[in-house]
Amino acid sequence: MANRPREHTPEEGFESTDGAVIIPGKPERALKHEFVCKKGGPPEYKFCQGDWAKSVVSCVIDDIPFSEGALRQVYRMQIVAKDGTRHDVVAKVSKDPNEERSTYYRDVQAQMCAREWAAEFNNQSVPKPIDFVPAYVFELVDRPGRPLIGVEEFVEGVFIKHNNNV
Repeated sequence: MANRPREHTPEEGFESTDGAVIIPGKPERALKHEFVCKKGGPPEYKFCQGDWAKSVVSCVIDDIPFSEGALRQVYRMQIVAKDGTRHDVVAKVSKDPNEERSTYYRDVQAQMCAREWAAEFNNQSVPKPIDFVPAYVFELVDRPGRPLIGVEEFVEGVFIKHNNNV
């Protein structure tokens, strides 16, 4: 299934003068949790241990999802730097309003562990290297209940999912 962000029209005020898409709305504060893998320990766990680094960021999240999977809805999101520049990412929000907060952390930790294993695999001179996009947990501190969302780098182009959650 090919997923593309919904098209924003200039009439909606989403497009800047240079053609870049600007998600409207006031930036909100978020606490970014980034899993930093520590190498070491038993070989089978050498990339799955680490620490959570935290930083404060500003972000804007679109109010309409552009895609969904079996468990989450996906929204276009931008991280807003202090100078106003924006970086495209995607926000993944659980469809289950009672999702345990720990699920977001486990998912990101697993993805970052897989990313480290992929890098080690690629060091073996493989014909087609593989990668996993960086992932983070964002805590939306200005919203009631400080909800968590999964955040991944936005990948330009057509997205084809090669696995499922079954």
